[in-house]
Amino acid sequence: MATTSTSALPRLRSGDHALIIRGVGAGLALLQVPGAVFGGIEMIRHPLFALGVTPALIEGSPFDTFLWPGILLLVLNGIVPCVLAAGALARVRGALPLLGAWGAGLMAWIVAQWILLADRMWLQPALFILGAVVAAVASVGWRRGMR
Repeated sequence: MATTSTSALPRLRSGDHALIIRGVGAGLALLQVPGAVFGGIEMIRHPLFALGVTPALIEGSPFDTFLWPGILLLVLNGIVPCVLAAGALARVRGALPLLGAWGAGLMAWIVAQWILLADRMWLQPALFILGAVVAAVASVGWRRGMR
């Protein structure tokens, strides 16, 4: 008589957990990259009328135009998460904790927007939650000894 498994799913090997954690963290970080790249480039190209809005949107911030916010958006939320995601997937030492720090930085970015800017957008809470989840996933990896 043959024994049957109680689960239809295959059992994960020890290295599979690390790959799943790194893949989930990288994938989540990459979710917002297309919007950040598009938004950053548009802000740089049209610093006085970016994405259909005037600099009145950023009154109260340290910026007069969208040029520097566009550069920051492109670099910090477009390029950096791509590099960190690639590093995490390639198992580069230190990439997973840095990905978690990036998630915390995304949360801080959104808090700064809430403090400095009068307008609120639906995307801000979504990005805050995304940053929190990326930081949490990286924290799980850190606790499992993934560096």
